[in-house]
Amino acid sequence: MNPADSFLDSPDFIKMSAEVVEARRMYNGRRLWRATNGVVQHGLLKGYFLGERATWRYEDTGTKLVGLYELEVCELIGTIHRGRSTFIDLGAADGFYGIGLVSTGVFERSICYEIDEASRDNLRNLADERGVGSRVDIRGAATSTFADELAAQGVDFRDSVVLCDIEGHEFETLTRECLRTLKNAHIIVEVHDFMIVGADRQTWLPNLIARASEYFNVTEIKVGARDLSHIPLIADHWTDSDRWLLCSEGRAKPMTWLHFEPKSESVTN
Repeated sequence: MNPADSFLDSPDFIKMSAEVVEARRMYNGRRLWRATNGVVQHGLLKGYFLGERATWRYEDTGTKLVGLYELEVCELIGTIHRGRSTFIDLGAADGFYGIGLVSTGVFERSICYEIDEASRDNLRNLADERGVGSRVDIRGAATSTFADELAAQGVDFRDSVVLCDIEGHEFETLTRECLRTLKNAHIIVEVHDFMIVGADRQTWLPNLIARASEYFNVTEIKVGARDLSHIPLIADHWTDSDRWLLCSEGRAKPMTWLHFEPKSESVTN
């Protein structure tokens, strides 16, 4: 065996390569930050200032600034938000959606659930800095009773879009009872079945789809292609490697989302 091949296959080289890639993603994000002053240039959140502090994956900064981040989710929200004024964000992290969609006028208000205290503090600061603090309700971890609690407080789910990105806890949170309460909302769920540990892990996703199907039309959405031709900022002085790195979100695998469309709405349409 060629000694170089042995080194390239070694755990140390593989680890180093992964670290270099993520470091380059951060560097490219900083390049774009300087060029855009931290303001998203394209897509659903165009015009949104990301904020100086990141408590969740700073490496995604560049992808967000050029409007490529979770493109499928953004395009779906852009379609289903019409006529709905409340955005409910389960796993709000740095507020890209929970603050950004209110700040840019896509929704009138948001209710943000976030388990991490540092992220909640960041969300409050961001909301205040953007002048939308009175329209952003920041709460702790979402549990299976969150929908009943919101309903008791007068939240109308016919007026709501829910985004669920809670790193595998979607399966325990979106119970049959929870989904029944949410049956008039549009729900987007980022699927993390690959994070579940246990012999029965293969049943979690089919079971979620089955119970959601009682109240919703369920559509699976997979990550798709990215078109870089409409982004002038990266046309010059950017190598192919750096341009295509902007398409990376550092995922462990190609992501899948579920869209739960209310059956009542599809009948009306």
